[in-house]
Amino acid sequence: MGNNVDKITVLYYDHNDMTSICSDVLTDLDVGEDERVVFPSSYRDNKIIVAVLDGICNVRNALGDRSIFAKTAR
Repeated sequence: MGNNVDKITVLYYDHNDMTSICSDVLTDLDVGEDERVVFPSSYRDNKIIVAVLDGICNVRNALGDRSIFAKTAR
């Protein structure tokens, strides 16, 4: 290993509530030889990881968000 990444954003679904996407910002993680981030033990528990993004990202909309807000705005 040896390499590390300063900050990443992880997008995931929680096993207990798969109706909306969640995100976490993680810092100072190791990167494996295959360029994949090495998560702390147990981080993956109860998560379905959808994407790992470099840096800090804010989720503005996720699947279905616009249709929900469009219905309530009428």
